[in-house]
Amino acid sequence: MKVWEAVKDAKVYVLPETPVTSLRELFRRNEDVKVVPVVKDERSMRVLGFVTRVEAILPTSHRSKLRVKDVMREFPLLKPDHSIEDAYEYLKEFNVSAAPVVDDDGRLTGVVSLGDLIEALIASGVKPRAETVSEVMTTEDVEDMIVEPGERVTRVWSKLVYRGYPAVIVVRSREDPVPIGIVTPHDLVRKGRWFFHREIIAGRHPTPAKARRIMTRGVLVARPDTRIEDVAKIMLKTGFRVLPVVNDEGRVIGIVRDFDIVRSFIEGRKPGRVKVAPAPKPMPVAEEEKVAYYRESALIQQVQAVPKVEYAAPKLTAGDIARSEMPAITINDTVEHARKELLRRKTDYLFVVDEAGRVVGYVSPWTMLKAISLRGPLWRRRVHERFFIDFVMNRNIPRVREDEPLENVAYALISSDSEVAIVEGKDGSIKGFITKDDLVRAFARANAGRVKAEDIMVAGRLAYVHPHHSMAHTINKMKMLALDALAVYDGSRVYGVVSVNRIPFVAYEDARVARKSRRLIWVRKLVKGGARKGRFVVVAPFLAQDLMVEVSEAVKPDDDIMKVIEVMEREKVNGVPVVDEEGRLLGIVTKTTILREMARHSKKLEERLREERARA
Repeated sequence: MKVWEAVKDAKVYVLPETPVTSLRELFRRNEDVKVVPVVKDERSMRVLGFVTRVEAILPTSHRSKLRVKDVMREFPLLKPDHSIEDAYEYLKEFNVSAAPVVDDDGRLTGVVSLGDLIEALIASGVKPRAETVSEVMTTEDVEDMIVEPGERVTRVWSKLVYRGYPAVIVVRSREDPVPIGIVTPHDLVRKGRWFFHREIIAGRHPTPAKARRIMTRGVLVARPDTRIEDVAKIMLKTGFRVLPVVNDEGRVIGIVRDFDIVRSFIEGRKPGRVKVAPAPKPMPVAEEEKVAYYRESALIQQVQAVPKVEYAAPKLTAGDIARSEMPAITINDTVEHARKELLRRKTDYLFVVDEAGRVVGYVSPWTMLKAISLRGPLWRRRVHERFFIDFVMNRNIPRVREDEPLENVAYALISSDSEVAIVEGKDGSIKGFITKDDLVRAFARANAGRVKAEDIMVAGRLAYVHPHHSMAHTINKMKMLALDALAVYDGSRVYGVVSVNRIPFVAYEDARVARKSRRLIWVRKLVKGGARKGRFVVVAPFLAQDLMVEVSEAVKPDDDIMKVIEVMEREKVNGVPVVDEEGRLLGIVTKTTILREMARHSKKLEERLREERARA
């Protein structure tokens, strides 16, 4: 394979006279950029060298007068026709993870990194010559790559700059080296806490930050029996260049670097390394438990799929139940501010208004899931990251007339994937607002004594997750099935409910041990019919049982809909489990399922079905 098969376009470049202090902002704006070429001028694009994040953290004061030409690296510069093996050797010789690619005249054609080499090797079907981490992991100088949470940033900085380490592992203590975080040049660039030579303020020098303040809390670890292919995929997905290797007690015994992964594809096992049998792959999610993916008309198909129940339409219109006001925030507010406002105002919905006061969207716990769970890997979740509201808000707010039946309002919410609607008068003026909760209460009052829990519950495996299912699997299942609650059930006992309106307010970190985690121990039979001796340990960052709310009361299949709603409001959740006399889970009733039931009786839905039949 050749380098041109792995090369990527250079997103940014700098000139030799660029101040080094400007590199920090450049790397902050382009988080996926690992190397920035230095070109002679924009016309010729002739490459003089390149800079990395390490060069960006070289200045220790905001007043540094260093220029890019003073700190840039001149080697290596790769050619498109270099082989992958040659590129690996050049990068390893100069201890850099990425370098520019130039043509025969020295003009910039792109950049390539170790991650790009790994990605190209996997895409071409090349298998690693080493199977497990034990065959390629690095054990030399590991003690020097470890710091304690209380050590100063100056010590961390010197290890990254002077010793060329790609990362520093933060452990509980040197006596108990269990990893709790990791510090990379990217963390220093992002937080700017390495400026320890700041000017004197009020006659004193500021105290440098500690490792605990700048580290990325939590870190995915490898074991000696972890498969090379699994580590490669993790590095490609997360951008991390280093993974600590831990033993059965969770203590660091080595590291595996991106250099080690490329070596496993090109050269194989390191001399003197002993192969460890690969660990058994984790049990996959059962076929019947896997999330189903739908086409664009998914929500409408779900509405059509379930048979209608005996139903009494509320003799009310949108104007009858519309709220006169709703709390709002501005589009320039942060997700952290929105989360605090939801708590302070004791609501699940906040309108978002622009500078002119116009409603441009809304924020709810459901929309905030993107910011706290589904964005990025487990250890990079941050509830308080400064994302602005535009990142998480839903702009798709339907507008309904004040004389619309409530069934049509429910259909409007379902078809637009919204939880809030704006009620307009005949002249187009705003008369009020309706939320999903308002419609659910109206449905319950109109159908008291008529609709039972079993009539509208979601049954079967769609209704629950196992307590040890991951947070990502749990939320993916809720999103793909459009359910705002799931029961937590292990086949014999209902532990609680994972509810959308409670997830953004779960404590994701522990003050002593940083990111929460659980050690799950599974005991299996090594031989069919034999004794249960096999011990399989999994360290899970966050599970369904950490997200759930313990519900003190479940409902029976024949319980009235009013009781279901009363339990929801008392427990402050969006769903209630339905159990039989022995406590076995039969299904779950959620606010979304009630909303769908109302939408099935919408005249607009009936008109749409007639049109589809006519076209068929």
